Amino acid sequence: MNVKKLFCVLFAVVMAVSSLSALSVEIDLGYEGGLREPDVKKRRDDDYAGVIIKTNVEDAVIYIDGHSVGQSPFATVELSARYYDLEIRKAGYDTLKCRIHPKKYYTYTYNFVLIKTCGYLNVRGAPDGASIYVDGSSHSSFPIEVDPGNHTVKVRKFGYDDFVKDVYVANHKTVAVDISMKVSPFSISRFKVSKDTINPDYSSTIGKTEFSFYVTNTGSAILSVSDRYGNVVWDHRYTSFSTWEQSITWNGTGSGGERLPDGIYTVKLTSYENEFTGKVKIDRSLSYPLEAYTTSGSGIGTMPFAFASQVDYVKLFADFGPVLNAVDNKASLTALPLTVGMVIDFANHFELAGSVGPNICTGNSGNETTVKGGVSFKGSGAARITSGLSVNFAGFASYNYDLLNDTGFAVGLSTGLETSAFYAGATGEYIFTGAGKEDAYKYGAALSFTPSRTFKLSGWGAIRNNTSFEAGIEFVTMPANSSVCIDAKAWMESGITSQKNVTINGKIGLSYLF
Repeated sequence: MNVKKLFCVLFAVVMAVSSLSALSVEIDLGYEGGLREPDVKKRRDDDYAGVIIKTNVEDAVIYIDGHSVGQSPFATVELSARYYDLEIRKAGYDTLKCRIHPKKYYTYTYNFVLIKTCGYLNVRGAPDGASIYVDGSSHSSFPIEVDPGNHTVKVRKFGYDDFVKDVYVANHKTVAVDISMKVSPFSISRFKVSKDTINPDYSSTIGKTEFSFYVTNTGSAILSVSDRYGNVVWDHRYTSFSTWEQSITWNGTGSGGERLPDGIYTVKLTSYENEFTGKVKIDRSLSYPLEAYTTSGSGIGTMPFAFASQVDYVKLFADFGPVLNAVDNKASLTALPLTVGMVIDFANHFELAGSVGPNICTGNSGNETTVKGGVSFKGSGAARITSGLSVNFAGFASYNYDLLNDTGFAVGLSTGLETSAFYAGATGEYIFTGAGKEDAYKYGAALSFTPSRTFKLSGWGAIRNNTSFEAGIEFVTMPANSSVCIDAKAWMESGITSQKNVTINGKIGLSYLF
């Protein structure tokens, strides 16, 4: 081969390598995936290179030479012909780093494959029938895919001590956890009486109490209730256990279903070396409150009042009713509010309540449909004058909101006289309207008659800012001493000096006590 031919061959090799360099990309990924062969297309004759970056998942963040330039898919036609450090990031996927070298006169389309970050966890040696949890979620087959990082493995089987282990799983690695569990000795713990005072005349769950406890293995136990003389009036024998949590409900009757007299009863749980005791009082004078919900707490009509609470309870409620506007003796429907919420009475002196619901307005009102709601807190107390009469007092605060109108914060005080069949009370509240509007105050009084613990009839009246007044009636009933209460009320609102414009309101509600 002469020198001329050798030169031609070397020149051809150099030109081939130079041509291939137009497609060059340097990648150091450390895992399978990355760049697929780029597509290269000739573009207009200028001094810039075009680059299009695509990924198998959308919205990956693209960095060129350390600067964020956008999200995939990304395109630019103003890159100089040189090397660039490319980085692609997306949460939950491995970060991809590489170097590209586009050439002028060409557009390069890079298709990158991002690999999801993950590891694998394998649990081995768990006894048959065991429940296996990883980070609180139950799993029945292994290995499982998990995110890289720390994880907690918990294995449970009745009769064994719980197995708990924290493990770290590296990205794209598999970690095996070998289970070793010890047999638990039999023991009883966490004995609890859900209610220490009940009235068995209530036919639902509010007239019952629950005994609960925790066991660790198979065994036996006796649960008994004794009167003040030590006579066992009710018992339940456990011949064996098959799970940890145990509970049983007692309705305040004897073993034969007979009615037991009022008094304090001793509850005893015994087994081998374990013994637990508790007390339950049967009190048929105990009654659950027949109270409706107001935006500032439980009360009568539209205002909260002070009641002497005998028991703690939780009440779920919903109410619904029309709002009519009467002008010149012509009435038109303006709104249909719906409210759902919860009242929690605790420690016999405190109440926390909340509600939310749509206020559906009609075309006649000129208002838009909105969502209203609020939260309230009330603290109350009572001073007993005689065995059947008490003076009650309460302080309350509430926050009510409207998505389309102003919100308001209110505070107030209430007092009343109460017997088992009668209530008379007065209340007042100050309302901070905000948004540059005039604050408001409202005060009123109410009377209630409760001929039985399943029915209450009330009437109330109130004045707002000394310019308008309202008056209405309300009844609440609990059919058959159940946990369900039904309430209904109707009231009118009008100006004090002019009664040409009158608003008539009505509501019917349903609540459940437990």
